[in-house]
Amino acid sequence: MSYMNNLSGRNKSRILFILYCSVLIYFDNSFSFMIFNLFLAFVALELSYLLPLFLFKSKFQAPVSIIVYTAFILMSPNIFYVVTDLIHLRIFPFKFWAEVEPKEWWHFYILTSGVIIAIFFYHLMIEQVRNIVNRSKWGTLLLFVFVVLGSIGIYIGRFLRFHSVHVFTEPFSIVKQFIDSLTGEAIMFILWITLLQLLVIWLFPKARSKSILL
Repeated sequence: MSYMNNLSGRNKSRILFILYCSVLIYFDNSFSFMIFNLFLAFVALELSYLLPLFLFKSKFQAPVSIIVYTAFILMSPNIFYVVTDLIHLRIFPFKFWAEVEPKEWWHFYILTSGVIIAIFFYHLMIEQVRNIVNRSKWGTLLLFVFVVLGSIGIYIGRFLRFHSVHVFTEPFSIVKQFIDSLTGEAIMFILWITLLQLLVIWLFPKARSKSILL
């Protein structure tokens, strides 16, 4: 146990990702889509650890820095997107007032475990983003903008069914459909997801950070 407690967050995330996907592959088929969704979340997390290596320091580094940071911003919504996968529990009636149905609660455990892992990934990613944005006096604002962009990305992925790669293959189509779909309900969804992310950020603050959002 002491060894597990001494593991870094990054190593814990890798162990959790491998174990969770292994369980899904071996035991469960109903939520096999979680393997892909958590893989995208894991890629986004790993990209966040690369951000300090590609800080813009000279004009010669600019092209690579822009590519890496753009790729990260586009991939980052995939982490909190997993939280919205809880909607898939609707396929079970959960008649808990009648009896305990082990199969239903097994799937509840599987899906909820994936969401908890994704929230842990999100916390680790936000730590890396803080390390970058806090270099600026506008750090709190930049972090807030990052969260809002993430919420928009989650909305686009959940309701318009676009993936990160479509930003490169169908950028104009995404923008058009997003603008056309902006109803009051859509804006409320984006607001609620933003508040959920801010709640996670507030609940799991970074030690010794001076950010107002802590």
